[in-house]
Amino acid sequence: MREADDARAAPTTRSAPVIRPAPRLRAALFDLDGTMADSDPMHFVVFDELLRRTGVLRAPLTHEYFKENIAGGSNADIFARLYPDKSAEEHEAMAEAKEASFREALAREALQPAKGLRALLDACDARGVKTVVVTNAPRANAEAMLTQLGLREYFGDERLVIGTECARSKPNPDPYLEGLRRCGVSDAPEACVAFEDSPAGARAAVAANIPTVGILSSQSEETLARVGCCMCVDDFASPVLLEALGM
Repeated sequence: MREADDARAAPTTRSAPVIRPAPRLRAALFDLDGTMADSDPMHFVVFDELLRRTGVLRAPLTHEYFKENIAGGSNADIFARLYPDKSAEEHEAMAEAKEASFREALAREALQPAKGLRALLDACDARGVKTVVVTNAPRANAEAMLTQLGLREYFGDERLVIGTECARSKPNPDPYLEGLRRCGVSDAPEACVAFEDSPAGARAAVAANIPTVGILSSQSEETLARVGCCMCVDDFASPVLLEALGM
């Protein structure tokens, strides 16, 4: 999978950008899975069942395998890596079945927004900081998650960027470049901030020249710093983060 290969590539050597506090902060761009909500455990369970049923794994899925081969990737890349002998059409069908299973699991769970997220969104709104979701999740998943989290009011269709609907998905910068465009700040990525929990996603945001904050929901601080995150925090209620944002 390209995301996993990129995540294990050489450390980023460019200097970490500095987050601009409000009122100079113009936009905040949010990854969804694992960043705005801890949905990775549900993906983990669905992939565990799939990989064992189809013979890719004989033992239970490990978190290390999940982080290195699945987390943050697009379905096209994930399934091409896991099932190299199958066709693109078969990959697509398997991905659709997997995502349907995820949405069924989502409907049974009481998924909650990450700590401090709603307060940060309200603070951004009050200060005129534009917000957008940038995700590799399929549109049906993203819309279902935002609805269940009670966050749809913050993110209409124009504020939801789906990676697979862009020319290239994460870890390429295209989804974040589209997010900047929709916020009207394509000329000032350095005046924005992105939030990511995976190396693939962080690489995409950093490649778009956006100062990027790593959310430590599954990856280590060392891993996210290595791919260019200028700050790593446990959640959106972090005093260090709020001070940096001027919130």
